[in-house]
Amino acid sequence: MKTKVGIFLILTGVAAAIYHYRDHLPGAGGLLKLNTSDFDGESSSAFPELSFTMLDGARPLDLFEMAIEFPETLRELDGRRVRLVGFMAPFDDLKNMRRCMIVPSYVGCNFCSPPDLSQVVFVAQGDDPDDETTFPFIEEACSVSGTFRISRDGSDRTGAQLGFLYSLEDAVISPYLGDGPARAPGHATTGVHSSGPNVVPIPSISPEALVEEVSALLGKEPLSPISFIPVSPERFRDIARDQLELEYFDSGRAGRAQAFALLGLFPEGEGWVDTIHDLQLTRATALASQSGEEVHLLNTVPESHPYVRLWLVGEIAAALTRQYFPLRTGDSSSRDSVFRNDDELLAEGALRQGINSVLIYRYARSRGISTSGQPPSELLRQNPGPKNVPGALYHWLGLRREIGPFFVDYLSGSAGPLARVDPALEEPPLTTMELFRPRWYEDKLLWRPDPVPRNFVDASLPAPAFTNVLGVGGLVSWLSQWYTISEAKMLARHWTGDRWAVWELDAGESLILLETRWMDDAAAQKFREAIPHHPAQRVLDYEAGSRRVRIFRGSSEAALGMLAPEDQAAPHKGIP
Repeated sequence: MKTKVGIFLILTGVAAAIYHYRDHLPGAGGLLKLNTSDFDGESSSAFPELSFTMLDGARPLDLFEMAIEFPETLRELDGRRVRLVGFMAPFDDLKNMRRCMIVPSYVGCNFCSPPDLSQVVFVAQGDDPDDETTFPFIEEACSVSGTFRISRDGSDRTGAQLGFLYSLEDAVISPYLGDGPARAPGHATTGVHSSGPNVVPIPSISPEALVEEVSALLGKEPLSPISFIPVSPERFRDIARDQLELEYFDSGRAGRAQAFALLGLFPEGEGWVDTIHDLQLTRATALASQSGEEVHLLNTVPESHPYVRLWLVGEIAAALTRQYFPLRTGDSSSRDSVFRNDDELLAEGALRQGINSVLIYRYARSRGISTSGQPPSELLRQNPGPKNVPGALYHWLGLRREIGPFFVDYLSGSAGPLARVDPALEEPPLTTMELFRPRWYEDKLLWRPDPVPRNFVDASLPAPAFTNVLGVGGLVSWLSQWYTISEAKMLARHWTGDRWAVWELDAGESLILLETRWMDDAAAQKFREAIPHHPAQRVLDYEAGSRRVRIFRGSSEAALGMLAPEDQAAPHKGIP
């Protein structure tokens, strides 16, 4: 669904709209108070009942195609009149709710998280769009009856065209006369904001009790006791750096920093661990040890801050996972044999981050805590973060939090046991492509990866100083410098392999060769044509049938002098 971001923006603006209009509506407190006799309604008792729990059964299958699988229980109701209980939210105008949204809880707070896309139903009241009847906003729970529609590919239904998963057409809405539905999990109660400028502390809990709660959600009891160690900011920085140096082994750091800088993904002249470390410290308030037997707590942030609590929940989940499935670590001499390339390293990191993120989300929903809260001001003052960091690096670092939770949700189900992910921890995916497309992880026959060998450089060129794999996730981040994320994903979706090589030249110059491989000629040509102009770049001619695109890029035009004349004469950008 390409309009998912647009719907998210609509949802986050719902509360603002309500606050904007409430003082202009008649009734006590500005909100319209309605008498149930004002509604004729329709007798919906005979209609099948639809619930938000049923709607949550939709299962995304692919982050490139945005394919979604709907359960049989929903498919059976498609095209039938149904009834649903929920709360109204404006789509066009709070003063006329002809077109509106129905959500599982009242949206009256600027700071609480909007519901998931599967928890929003587009509603069109009446069957005549030219009817000038005004439909009022109902503050209380509502009973909605209408013709249920699932948005399928190619549908011309209004809801589908607007990007919603579900719609109720020719709908009738009236106040719900039964017992009021409970506020949906994940929506903080009135006056208890867990984000925004007026953060209200949440009740304290002992670390031991929190471990019990996280263990229950994860389905794993500690194999060893977890110790919680408060540390100073200075000590916290040292611990974070030590962990990054284990994750990013010595032999790869300098080459990765140079390669990413040449591709515009990293600040020039900066150290890899230094930059990632400074970025991490703007977010982290707790760190699980490599063994999972300790969690270090930053002692300058309040434990009762919602953001701090959720971060700690994630680190407890990480600690428990590490006790059962130890991190693959090693010194600089052995690490290459543990992780064969950066794409594999990123894929396993995303898998583990996905477990943490899903568990944080489930914990937050069960406790009514917003997951969109900002770090406490104390953390931001201590760690302002590095300057001049390219936006594409933020995307690359954020990939773990995008593809990891999606992959975990796919394997476990939106509310299924996280133990279903254990087989993936035992046999992790080898590429980020398998996290974007989990079916390809489950069934290796669905695609044919074509990895670029380490010795891919032409014999006419000297041996490079460094070589590694960017991966489809890194390729999306690279393309995001010129295209939207959706466009970048569409360009990268037929990737089958890549590798880069970096040469260190005289006078501080450097040069990178990036080779990408594709499923077919059409995908390769489309990618090649999308490569934008760069003055120190050469896009080599495409060989029909090769499914291979090669790009040279130098730190300056002078760095290209080592290339053969025909390569130096290649275009600066991809052309048809």
